[in-house]
Amino acid sequence: MIMATKQDVRARAPRGTKTVAQAFFAALGDVAEGQQSVVASAALTAIRDALKVRREKTKKVAARARAKLPGKTKAAPAKRAKAAAPVVHAKRAVAKKAPAKQKLPKAVKAKAPRKVAAAPAAE
Repeated sequence: MIMATKQDVRARAPRGTKTVAQAFFAALGDVAEGQQSVVASAALTAIRDALKVRREKTKKVAARARAKLPGKTKAAPAKRAKAAAPVVHAKRAVAKKAPAKQKLPKAVKAKAPRKVAAAPAAE
């Protein structure tokens, strides 16, 4: 029986991962060996923080774009009155359409009687 083996992580990495890793290690090679682990962990922390800031900016831009779209914004909630009015949803408030007129069946054409082949004449 053949056992399934786990695929190598590098085979599943997204495009560009190898290039970024090589650039990271090339830059890390310029640092003294005693400081490499400290510099590497600080660099990774800085990268995570930069990615988090980038994601937050993207979310803000998307939120602004959604806010500018007409009809997509939610109305500010009204102040609560003493007696709450019943909520009527827009879909339910739409008047029902009048029933469609019934279609009359099409006239059925009378079929012509089948032609019967003449029986062969007896000799």
